[in-house]
Amino acid sequence: MSTPMDTSSLPIKNKSNQLTSTLTTDYIAGSDLISIEGYRQDGRKPNELRHFRVSFNVVPDADGSCYMEHGNCKLLATIYGPYEGESRSNQEQAIITCDFSMTSYCVSERRLRTFGDMKSQRLQMAIQRVFQQAIITETYPKSQIDIYLKILQSDGNDYSPCVNATTLAFINAGIPMKDFVCSSTVGYIQNKCIIDLNQQEEQQKSPQLTLTIMPQRDDIVALTCESRVHHDIYNEMLDAATRANLQLFDLMKQAVINQLKTVLHVL
Repeated sequence: MSTPMDTSSLPIKNKSNQLTSTLTTDYIAGSDLISIEGYRQDGRKPNELRHFRVSFNVVPDADGSCYMEHGNCKLLATIYGPYEGESRSNQEQAIITCDFSMTSYCVSERRLRTFGDMKSQRLQMAIQRVFQQAIITETYPKSQIDIYLKILQSDGNDYSPCVNATTLAFINAGIPMKDFVCSSTVGYIQNKCIIDLNQQEEQQKSPQLTLTIMPQRDDIVALTCESRVHHDIYNEMLDAATRANLQLFDLMKQAVINQLKTVLHVL
């Protein structure tokens, strides 16, 4: 997975023609991944998200926590802080750190994952950059906020579920944010844009685009495209990723509302 490109200050509408290529080849990969009827192997339509479920307050001693199931991906996001960090006279904003890890049994390949491997480090840095932009860090000068991410079961792209779970964990911790942060990945397979790739679809040698946005502010936080594609295909993939993120935003917002209703009912 490539580290997302920081494009925080640019609105979505100005992104449509940024990535172009002279390639005109039709991208046809994974010829059996989409049936003649238009269904993927897991029964979803090209524009349909995987099953989405979240639970809050799953780690009692944390300031905020969220357990998420997104398709076959299962992960835990935990927030500690803000707390007083190392004293720095010029630190006017909170520092955000991220620790990412995976259980040894979370992927189908039984291989050794060393602590602090390059892929994990890239994901940690990407998550830090995203939330350094999304959190109102000036509220907590000379402080630190720690993000802990644990993949219990992987189902392809780990970055997007981590972003979405971390957003909900921050909301659960009561830390002020500029907006929700939503992330999704889109692939171009058999001349179709398919959203929310699972592991089998992600492993295809086809163009993939990952988009992270703040939906209510209409801002792109991070954007990466795995291949050089014709600008028409790029625009189609970008539009599909935007629509997928808006679907995720509705699901995430409803999860927060349901949690608030539960808490208020208890009180």
